[in-house]
Amino acid sequence: MINGLFDRTITLLGDALDLRASRQKVLASNIANQETPGYRARDINFEDELRNREGGVQAGGILASTNASHIGPASSGSPEPQVVERATDLAGYDGNSVGIEGEMVKLSENALMYTVAAKMLRSKFATLMNAIKEGGR
Repeated sequence: MINGLFDRTITLLGDALDLRASRQKVLASNIANQETPGYRARDINFEDELRNREGGVQAGGILASTNASHIGPASSGSPEPQVVERATDLAGYDGNSVGIEGEMVKLSENALMYTVAAKMLRSKFATLMNAIKEGGR
């Protein structure tokens, strides 16, 4: 019964929040290294990573415990996202490929998308709480 309460949407929104947080760290690292000679801008392909995680959910990503001595899932068990070097036309004289304006745009967009996903997840939980409160009457 509890498995039906938390549907795929909640799992995917949680994965989206995790990926957005990871991407925020990578983008912040790019900004911090904007003057490091030879540093190449890095990023996470959000769409591909979410698709990979969605495939795990569709394939029955929730593990079943078959023995009482098994260790339960402490985390979602999602793998770390793959960080890739971003292709860019910007090549500084020192080999650095970070453009501060572009990185700031990506950082702002990512933060906005994180906020949207968090609000969607909060709304989903609010709906569940409302159903629980109304069902108790």
